[in-house]
Amino acid sequence: MMPSIYIAEKDVVTLILEFLESRHLHISQQSIERETGVINGCYSDDLLFFRQLILDGQWDDVLDFIDPLEAIESFNSAKFRYVVLKQKYIEMLCIKSEADELSNIEEAVDEIKKLLSQLKPLSPTNEEYTHLCYLLTMPHLSDHADFYNWNPMTGRMSAFQALLPLVEKFLSNTSKESSRVSKNDRLVNLLIKGLLYEACLDYCQKKARSVNVSIQFNKLLQCENVLSDFDLSVIYWLQHLPHDAFCNPFEQATLNINVEKLSKPLLEVYWTEHMLVTPIKPKLFPYNVMPHGRLRAADIMSRSLNPTSDGCLLGRTRGMQAMTRSSLSSFQLTEIGKKPGSMVDQLYRENASACHLSPLCESPDASKVETKGLPLSSEKSSITPVLTSVNETPEQKLIVEYFKERNKDLLLEGSVETSSVLPMTFVMPNITKPLDSSIIDHLQASNDARSCFAPANIIEDSQAIRCAEFHPSGKFYGVGSNSRTLRVFDYPKISELRKNDAVSSPGLVCKKTGHHKGSIYCLGWNPNGDLIATGSNDKTLKLMRFDVENKNFIGDEVDITVHDGTIRDVCFIEDSINKSSLLISGGAGDCKVYITDCTTGKAFQAFGGHTSPILSLYTWGGAMFASGSQDKTVRFWDLRIGGCVSVVTPITSDLSINKGSAVASTCVDPSGRLLVTGHEDGACVFYDIRGARHVQMFKPHASDVRSVRFSPSAYYLLTAGYDGKLVLTDLQGDLTRQLPSVSAAQHADKIISARWHPSDFSFLSTSADKTCALWVLPPV
Repeated sequence: MMPSIYIAEKDVVTLILEFLESRHLHISQQSIERETGVINGCYSDDLLFFRQLILDGQWDDVLDFIDPLEAIESFNSAKFRYVVLKQKYIEMLCIKSEADELSNIEEAVDEIKKLLSQLKPLSPTNEEYTHLCYLLTMPHLSDHADFYNWNPMTGRMSAFQALLPLVEKFLSNTSKESSRVSKNDRLVNLLIKGLLYEACLDYCQKKARSVNVSIQFNKLLQCENVLSDFDLSVIYWLQHLPHDAFCNPFEQATLNINVEKLSKPLLEVYWTEHMLVTPIKPKLFPYNVMPHGRLRAADIMSRSLNPTSDGCLLGRTRGMQAMTRSSLSSFQLTEIGKKPGSMVDQLYRENASACHLSPLCESPDASKVETKGLPLSSEKSSITPVLTSVNETPEQKLIVEYFKERNKDLLLEGSVETSSVLPMTFVMPNITKPLDSSIIDHLQASNDARSCFAPANIIEDSQAIRCAEFHPSGKFYGVGSNSRTLRVFDYPKISELRKNDAVSSPGLVCKKTGHHKGSIYCLGWNPNGDLIATGSNDKTLKLMRFDVENKNFIGDEVDITVHDGTIRDVCFIEDSINKSSLLISGGAGDCKVYITDCTTGKAFQAFGGHTSPILSLYTWGGAMFASGSQDKTVRFWDLRIGGCVSVVTPITSDLSINKGSAVASTCVDPSGRLLVTGHEDGACVFYDIRGARHVQMFKPHASDVRSVRFSPSAYYLLTAGYDGKLVLTDLQGDLTRQLPSVSAAQHADKIISARWHPSDFSFLSTSADKTCALWVLPPV
């Protein structure tokens, strides 16, 4: 039988992790843990989660997590809180000491003082508390002898080692991987034994050829000896030695082992960047259930480190902006799909009105952006609450209690009752009413040589048309207006359009008059195209089924009455686990985002955070979506954790008196990397989601930008404004530089929305001029 040796690479990583931890190389240790998902330890799920909260610096969440233990008399709550608050205090001191002279740190100092007041009654001795107060007077934390070589990772690991004995007796410390733990400096022991084996092997070979030989040890990095068949042959040779050869007693000998200690270099680094950044998160427990935000106190510090947060004059930040311009790397979108044909590019080369949109403020520093954590990628995954990723066992009750407490404020108390509804009716078109020729003439006249798209279809109404959305198949599109009318139209075959064809009205598929008691502000289709939702200033959502094959509404409509103000936008997300659609809605009133299960027609979650009406919603696949508000912020939400994971305040001017502008429209490119926002002051802002930085700001419109949308392959950006213009901006190349743009189309009055076709290079626009137009490139 052929002998075999089994080596798992996971075990090799475990050996390395033990070596790094024993040498206090915690930065490298934690990097390897995240990259490999391997941890050297025998921990239950509760302890794994607890450990990762500490290593991520989520100190407030650490206190929340152990809150159920506070009621246990034998739990040393005072000592536990002291260790946690002390480490939090030290990290805050580190961030404060790295602030430059332009930073306003008053708010941060207030937070540090608050921590000191909390630490005073918890300190084991007065001397210990005095020592903590003394640290506050140090210009730099590293100036103190105790923190000369301090780094946040080592501090957090030390905090975990101090806290573990306090909680492990209350939490089961069992794991299926209990046999895979490295201890007693196993890696170094194996290396020494390997050197001894090599020396023994060399000695046996030389002894066979000569009598006078001595044992010599190779150096660790000596590479002449590689693994070969001869190594196994020695074992076979030993097996064939006579029994008497093993009866001689071994002579006791002492091996002198000299281990040269690693001399760690001093690190030239700003620990602030490491503490405030969102860490890499492997898609496995416990990383995938970590809170997505940074430590809450760090948000206060982030705002304090903003040089313009208290209205600093522009001249004071000129040097910083210059440094940012010189150091900021370029930003390009990943190519997605097929690039549009040369006809579109020719518009930018030949159109007389083609211009370059210059960034009015050169890529502001990321520190000007108020962020509360960074969103993870929105990869398609389960939207089931995070508790389902942890198999609840008696050893994991603390995790369950933690997430229940964390999410309970987001859950609606009781169910949302669905009011009784009348059977739905629909009208199939017979003879299409001809369009008013004056409207056609005006649109064609307003779209002179300066506009590069031409209207293929025009829909008119007695009142302003607020919203239009393409069906996911691209075969239809829905239109809602202030006249309370909802209509669905056929999408024409634009490949059959000819240059001299007259502008016509599209074929009506189905229609519902008096659909709402008020104006229809928004509408949306679910990804499967069998549901359509509308929102109104009558404070109701209406959900209906649509039969794609027969082209009509089916069944009864469902009224959803959870909002107490105008509903401004809706979007859908697919729940891949429960095989159902979730409706996301937001607006005025309580300024909350509501999540409705379309299967039951009942809202089951409400996300609060915005302080002014929500004006726009956008989802780009998966379980994440963004909301833009009149409070000048964009919030990123993740249904997997049931809350907000990031807050961004786009800067729309380089004047310090301007803190931003209401976010009227939002969208994210298909890769989830680039956020684009349109604002009420006419500005558009590009924001790098993963890098947490502004890319640039420019002003394509003279007033409110009510719609921003990427073209199907994200090569172009379409913006629509209250100035009556639709502007097409070329996104190919470096987005930090000037961007070429053309006037794509115009309306006679304010444009309220614009939407691209899912696959064709055409778009819809709705306007206060009481029309909805389908725009296409002029037929050849």
